[in-house]
Amino acid sequence: MKKTVEIKNLSFTADKEILSNLNWVFHSGERWVILGANGAGKTSLLSTICAYNTPSSGELIVNGKKYSAYDWNLVRREISLVGSHLERAIRPTEIVLDTVMSGKLAMINYWGKLDKKLIAEAKRKLVSLGISDLAFRTWGQISQGERKKVLIARAMMIKPKILFLDEPCSGLDPLARKKFLQFLSKLCKDSKIPAIAMTTHYVEEIPPSFTHCLILKQGKILAEGKISQVMTSANLSKAYGVKCLLSRSRGVYSLKI
Repeated sequence: MKKTVEIKNLSFTADKEILSNLNWVFHSGERWVILGANGAGKTSLLSTICAYNTPSSGELIVNGKKYSAYDWNLVRREISLVGSHLERAIRPTEIVLDTVMSGKLAMINYWGKLDKKLIAEAKRKLVSLGISDLAFRTWGQISQGERKKVLIARAMMIKPKILFLDEPCSGLDPLARKKFLQFLSKLCKDSKIPAIAMTTHYVEEIPPSFTHCLILKQGKILAEGKISQVMTSANLSKAYGVKCLLSRSRGVYSLKI
């Protein structure tokens, strides 16, 4: 199985050390959930892999390309990161179709000549994700849940080798979250997406098809591996610093504290 992401003794420091000597291998075909308390380093890990943060030390290898040995702007074309930072950056007046097209060109808020081939590709992506009815609505007119789906359509325009989802259910009301999780579960079964990793605060949001789990605590890896072995009450109790009781029914996790 091909290594998609490999990090060796990776650290990231801002005002203080946020990630400390992480070692992690992420293979094609795997679906990872990344868990940890607030401040554990989940978002920082994704941002560092995508090189929006500069690693302080260690090795970072994505699809066989080592950080510092390649132009990471080119490497980013194989990686898609979907998070709230992007959602906030899009103009309320931008048409959804333009938002999706912008993903192909790695820009925020599409500008330039209208390209028939690019328009057709963006429409196909919206159709494939079941949201073609949003194509000509503006960003300001669509709901929070619809925005999440549009951002995934945008991310898929580059046919990424890796799709990172940073707390994709944040800001959704219960009904919108339920619908989005159904959408996400279907997406995770798509073999055209080689690798997916998602951060979340809530185990209930983990699709049944997820295969692996990485648990962070204070910038270090507490546990990582197959989800059936790592997702335990004992590990989550250590991660959150409080006694946790994890259960699973019909493929869905729940957590009591």
